[in-house]
Amino acid sequence: MQQYAKNLSQNYSDEVPKLEALQAAVDAFVATPTADGLAAAQQAWLDARSLYSESEYSRFYGGPIDQAQGGMNEWPIDEAFIDYTTANAMGGIINDPQHYPQLTATVLASSDEKGGIENLSTGFHAVEFLLWGQRPDQTQGPGQRPYTDYVDGGTAANQGRRRAYLQVATQLLVGAMRGLAASWDLTDASSYGSQFVHAAPKDSLTKLYRGFSQMAISELLYERLDDPFVSRDQKDEESCFSESTIGDLINNALGIEDVYLGRYGATVGPSVSNLVRAKSPSLDMQLEQQLAAIRAAIAAIPPPFDHAVLAPAGSSANDAVAAAVQSMQSLQGLLDQAAMQLGIVNNL
Repeated sequence: MQQYAKNLSQNYSDEVPKLEALQAAVDAFVATPTADGLAAAQQAWLDARSLYSESEYSRFYGGPIDQAQGGMNEWPIDEAFIDYTTANAMGGIINDPQHYPQLTATVLASSDEKGGIENLSTGFHAVEFLLWGQRPDQTQGPGQRPYTDYVDGGTAANQGRRRAYLQVATQLLVGAMRGLAASWDLTDASSYGSQFVHAAPKDSLTKLYRGFSQMAISELLYERLDDPFVSRDQKDEESCFSESTIGDLINNALGIEDVYLGRYGATVGPSVSNLVRAKSPSLDMQLEQQLAAIRAAIAAIPPPFDHAVLAPAGSSANDAVAAAVQSMQSLQGLLDQAAMQLGIVNNL
């Protein structure tokens, strides 16, 4: 349990400066909006997003991320709730000063899911939309929001409110990440992480197992791979505005594999793999091989993800998505077997 908590704590701690760099890039951009400034903020978002995606295995057992998820990474998102779209040039909170006269942290946080579960006002994908803009044509690459959307007298309306919204939404994201890092600070005896380490081993093992296995099957397989593959709908693609979904999927798979192996970066320690191997060496070997195969299968999907999903059936790109889905499906039975060996009720 300690290795899991140590690895997750380090991941969260590493993510904080990534998001602080995003905040700095956003602050510089809104102070003087330029094309280069927007590109720098977009790259900072991608850098932060990559590392965050490795840590999502900590969901699904009522831990700190489950409390913060609404303000961190919920999706799908209805972009029309935030800003203009091709269907409504004056849509969204940004263009509604009558009902949202002040765009403060309290206002944005309290507006999340107001009027519908896809009405997401904060989190990674709200910031993503503000940086890249809408993608009205799924075949034309990432969103092409002009930097002049943030220049007084430039494109679109309410440029000052858009600057304020982007800045505040980013601040909320940084604050949420700092809170997660603090909750897993193992030097603080009162933190969730410390309590996790010192709880009954079976209880903590059950939580971490449910977290990474539910992330693998419920989220990565069904929500993030299979749903968009079947529906061919942009809204089922997670990071659709930036078209960086492949990175999300690869890093999700890496995080899942890391939990099983007790690994984070160059750090390796006691793991679920060790426990399974003690019960069934052959099952542990199958799991290790399958987890590595899954990551390779996802990495083999040619980016961008939605283009591969939309490619004709039988094409190499579409077949690569199908192969990744099939590889994930093969994992579920192995995870069930391992849970039985460990005496865990997993409810996959």
